[in-house]
Amino acid sequence: MYKFLHMSVWPALIGATMLAGGCATIDDVRTAQATADGARVQADRASARADAAFDAAQSAGQRADQANAAALQAQQAAATAQSAAQSAAASARQATEEVQASEAAERAAARRTRLARGERG
Repeated sequence: MYKFLHMSVWPALIGATMLAGGCATIDDVRTAQATADGARVQADRASARADAAFDAAQSAGQRADQANAAALQAQQAAATAQSAAQSAAASARQATEEVQASEAAERAAARRTRLARGERG
């Protein structure tokens, strides 16, 4: 912005001063106007580049928000999977304990049966 003012206002002021002082020619004024026009074109280009940069930043922010939401969903899915795995492990331990208790009961019943028949052991 400063560069724009510097490049457009100073030549216009110099041209106006020279014209007001009576020592400026039409060519001097045209040169000052051409310089100011060039500065305006540069400022317009800079403004367009700034607008493009702003749009790119907004787009990047939206993509970051989307990535953050996806990461949050993945984290929630991982927590759900971990909970399900813990539940499955607990169920497996309980089933193992029940099988072992059942096998122990069968061995005890078989031993009582052998002892009832008079077998040793």
